[in-house]
Amino acid sequence: MNYKNILILLAVACLLAIPLQMAAQGAARDPLRATSSAFFQTDEARRIGDQMLLYQRATGGWPKNVDMQRPLTPDERAQVERDKQRRDDSTIDNGATTTQTAFLARLYQQTGDNRYREAVRRAVDYLLAGQYDNGGWPQFWPEMRGYQVHITYNDDAMVNTLRLLHDIRDRREPYQGRLIDKAMRRRVAAAFDRGIECILNTQIVHDGQPTIWCQQHDRTTLQPTGARAYELPSYCPEESAAIVELLMALEHPSERVKKAVTAAMRWFDDHKLTGYRVERASEPGSPQPGTRLVRDVQAAPLWARFYDLTHAEPFVCDRDGIPRRHLEQIGSERRNGYAWYGNRPARLYALYEQWADKHHVGDRADISLRTPGGNEAGRIEWFRRPAKHEADFDVVVQPGDSIQLAIEQAPLKPTEPFKILIRKGEYHQKVIIDRPNIVLVGEDRDSTILILAEAREKMMGTTYHGKPVGNGVIMLQEGADDCIISGLTVYNNFGTAVEPGNTTHQMAIYGRADRTIVINCNVWADGNDALSLWPPGGGFSYHADLFLRCPGIDFLCPRGWCFATRCHFLGDRRAIIWHDGSNDKDKKLVITDSYFDALSPTPLGRYHHDAQFVLVNCRMSSQIIDRNIEYAYIKKQPDPWGLRAYYYNCTREGGDSGWLKNNFNQMDKTPEPHEITARWTFHDQWDPEACIRDLWHVLAY
Repeated sequence: MNYKNILILLAVACLLAIPLQMAAQGAARDPLRATSSAFFQTDEARRIGDQMLLYQRATGGWPKNVDMQRPLTPDERAQVERDKQRRDDSTIDNGATTTQTAFLARLYQQTGDNRYREAVRRAVDYLLAGQYDNGGWPQFWPEMRGYQVHITYNDDAMVNTLRLLHDIRDRREPYQGRLIDKAMRRRVAAAFDRGIECILNTQIVHDGQPTIWCQQHDRTTLQPTGARAYELPSYCPEESAAIVELLMALEHPSERVKKAVTAAMRWFDDHKLTGYRVERASEPGSPQPGTRLVRDVQAAPLWARFYDLTHAEPFVCDRDGIPRRHLEQIGSERRNGYAWYGNRPARLYALYEQWADKHHVGDRADISLRTPGGNEAGRIEWFRRPAKHEADFDVVVQPGDSIQLAIEQAPLKPTEPFKILIRKGEYHQKVIIDRPNIVLVGEDRDSTILILAEAREKMMGTTYHGKPVGNGVIMLQEGADDCIISGLTVYNNFGTAVEPGNTTHQMAIYGRADRTIVINCNVWADGNDALSLWPPGGGFSYHADLFLRCPGIDFLCPRGWCFATRCHFLGDRRAIIWHDGSNDKDKKLVITDSYFDALSPTPLGRYHHDAQFVLVNCRMSSQIIDRNIEYAYIKKQPDPWGLRAYYYNCTREGGDSGWLKNNFNQMDKTPEPHEITARWTFHDQWDPEACIRDLWHVLAY
């Protein structure tokens, strides 16, 4: 062969190699979803496919959120081998199993390697085995727990499964040829039809009209149901858009399918939101971008992630499982870590017009992305304020009435919550709660005001029903357990009204009861210890959405276990927080998603008993002194555990000298930041947020 012919052959070889190189480069961003036949002829595709075989469980399915393209170390490979027999992590969530099945099918078509064909068949068997008789699929199987048993549309889990089955049934690439036999195709076709039937049967019907779907539906009743704490039963446009797109892809839609699609499109149009856009911008004092809604008349339509089942209006939700109307009402972790608004239904509008033309839909939906949304047209109230209804309460207190007499109407030992509504107005009264299960609710936190001037050294009375009482506008006696206080301004103004400048002990709320909940309140005092819950031996307390204002010291000062979230603290010169965790190393004060500010340079906190502080996602103004929580006195008492102040994602305007760095790794049992919840704080011995959810119809704010 002469030199010229050799050069020609080399050139041809290079040209042949270029498509393979380009395919590999094109698949580099997300090789698991590559479709190029050239890529599946590469060694890299086979390497990834072989790792997929390794990760495939004995069930035939795969786990989720695993990077299956990353090369494994020998130790990692051995661990994956040991995990093959697991039966509790095979899933269709987050694209698991369907993604691997499609990849291996393409790899088989290009290589003819029977290992990949057998893996695909095992995967399809797994998918078919997971289908309920009603046509739905759970999120995980064969072993599942909690909400995993529900029919799952979330993250397109069931839609992805049906799309795969649809492609197999119709022998679409990459499921053509010998990959799937006739018997399995018949099973797949039947499963697909049952899945479509399940979709039609789970479409939410309101006032006789089909609407859209929830993220998950009960496997028995087919009704909307919840999943994670912040995923409540609701209308869910994000997942519903994928469902509608699947239905519009059916070649020969039935009249029922046509009605379902048209009704859903009409619902999307009626409930689109206009005049706002979602913006991610820096929050003051925080390195993390914050998610917020910004008024913008030019913005394209949005849809909320969730619409409530009562009014079909948008809501957001924190890990406490309590629905709110404003993004600012939930903590930064969920506010910034979840897609609360999106535009996925928008892409269906043009598709629907083409689909309706093709299938001659009679009751055609009149829809447009250019018309005002439901919020601007008056069909929905986006930021609806909850209203209090007297019928929901046992007693209603009007201005001039005695709150104390209302409490006296409750049984001495009520077994059910005794609910008292206090109408707007000023109440110059001391309130003593001496029995359990009292629920004290103000009509409006800023205009339902309990105000009293009382110092611990100058109390208005020392006994009630023959038992000693303590200082405070609201006083919870020992045994007044399971009390909930909400929607009030509670102000001890002794240091203003009686002795200006006096900052001695002037409690606004003082308690010796256990399992106390104080939420949605202004708690103000002119002196020390504004919010003091001190059950004998230390008990449980829970606070949320409080504005605590005090020039005195230690104005949030619990004993025992306390969880506080979404609170605003305003101090002046003296330490803001304090904790007493005596006699139990586990006792703790946990504060999340809160803001600390002051009128002048002010220490964050102090302690002079055994104590433990855990702060997560908290911000501090520059008025908070750049100094860690510290022991209160010069002469330090013996402390077996030392300073235990733990921080995660906490910031101070102007920076800090290092004491605010993340240090959860120093805790005895290092938790994940999202695990720092009320239930974690109380070791599942008390779930105050469940109590709030159960009474949300009276507490809502």
